[in-house]
Amino acid sequence: MSDEFEDMYSDSTADNSEKNSGNNYNEYNSQNGDFTNGSNENDFMNNSQNMPPVRHSQNNGGYNYPQQRPYNDYNSYNNQQNGYNNMRYNQYNPNNFNLNNQNYNQNNFSYQYQPNMNNNGKPPKKHNGMKVALWCVSSVLLVVIVALVIFIINPDKNNNSLIDDNIPNNSGAESSYGSASSLPDAPDVSADENGPQISTEQTSYAETSSALTANSAYKKASPSVVCITSYEAGTDYTLTESGEGSGIIISSDGYIATNSHVVDDSKDTGVMVTLSTGEQYLGTIIGIDTKTDLAVLKISAENLTKADFADSDGLVVGQEVYAIGNPGGAAFSNSLTKGAVSALNRVLSSNGYVKYIQTDAAINPGNSGGALINEHGQVIGINTAKLVGTDYEGMGFAIPSNTVANIVNKLIKYGYVNDRGTLGIEGTTCTLYASKTNNIPQGMIITKINRKSSLYGTIVKEKDIITAINDKTIKDSTEFIDEMKQYKPGDKVTLTLFRSSENTSGKPYSYNVDAVLIEDRGE
Repeated sequence: MSDEFEDMYSDSTADNSEKNSGNNYNEYNSQNGDFTNGSNENDFMNNSQNMPPVRHSQNNGGYNYPQQRPYNDYNSYNNQQNGYNNMRYNQYNPNNFNLNNQNYNQNNFSYQYQPNMNNNGKPPKKHNGMKVALWCVSSVLLVVIVALVIFIINPDKNNNSLIDDNIPNNSGAESSYGSASSLPDAPDVSADENGPQISTEQTSYAETSSALTANSAYKKASPSVVCITSYEAGTDYTLTESGEGSGIIISSDGYIATNSHVVDDSKDTGVMVTLSTGEQYLGTIIGIDTKTDLAVLKISAENLTKADFADSDGLVVGQEVYAIGNPGGAAFSNSLTKGAVSALNRVLSSNGYVKYIQTDAAINPGNSGGALINEHGQVIGINTAKLVGTDYEGMGFAIPSNTVANIVNKLIKYGYVNDRGTLGIEGTTCTLYASKTNNIPQGMIITKINRKSSLYGTIVKEKDIITAINDKTIKDSTEFIDEMKQYKPGDKVTLTLFRSSENTSGKPYSYNVDAVLIEDRGE
């Protein structure tokens, strides 16, 4: 806290009689929910600037998780493409049949006698052989026409080459790769302390000698990128798809990393994995972390091509990158888009658990969970979000590979993030503008205190502003999170808080309070 606030508001006798009023902060965005509406009680903060999963229809803050293209989106496919002109084979009308641009009429083939004016007025001789020949020709043509009519009315009994295989077929649950009954069972597995771990390799941007062409980088990385179809928790694998996203194979025996929102932020979500070869497997979710939007699942497969991971700390702005995933779902699986690193250490909201890679490589619904790779074919991030809006384009975001390795390795070992501490509160930033106009210090405004928090029931109230942790000045909620990352569950910290005149019956004042961190599993 600055000296001007310390002199003005220092007061050693805080109003201990004031209890937690339980009222929500007036500026708190109710769209974010609270712990009684499905949010985890270990959540550290969940304010109005946080990104919502794509399954919510609203576009909070302009950010969109391009997670999953709804399976039935393709029902709106326009059959007028590819020359079909929306014609249905079972609606054939023989009167509309066109032969050489002439409407067929059986009477056109009847023979009409013309008198011979060079026969001295005598009637011509009868030619019965000609009539027989013409009758035979007419009969043959009639048989040909009937055969064509039968062919058009019953195309399924003939050659199916007229059907465009590129038109998505969503009439049933079966995939083009086979029926659900042929899928291997989901493995009965859980967290494993001896499970595989991601390691990142240091690669210099200057190593141009080992750089690959876009095609070579794609060939190296694409076998490790999969399509993930999610099913609502508690349902079977029939017609209940909740969406499709992407994932990255991280071990040859079937461990796969993806986004938490791709599996609906739940360990109970059903998942089916489609490899780049078209093989399909049912999967089991090992762990999720909603704070960083990462998850791990497992399939019963062997000898898979695992991805190579590069050290994301070596990235530079302008470096060429490629995104591989399933934009639009399985119909466009293993698509590649090209771009560059636009920026590093981006914070998309006040929830600063991840510092994102910004890229202009196209990221669309279905790309979430897929790979952002460098020019060496190594994974440098997991694609997760994009900035959407009429005036925006080419602003995609990926979780850096070092963050992925740190969180995914813990999910494999423990099924959750085992060493992250939290105060059990939610908050938002008190901006510089708000500070100047209201004559209050910058910091993090408390918007909610959890029942499990050690601050619950103490002098601390909602709307109080945290200005320092262990005498380290805090100017916004991002700095607050960064400072809290160094502490573990059970650690004790001293908070410096400021209470404005709006939040007290007397004059504004600052005070200190001790708090013990609780565990934040991110589930």
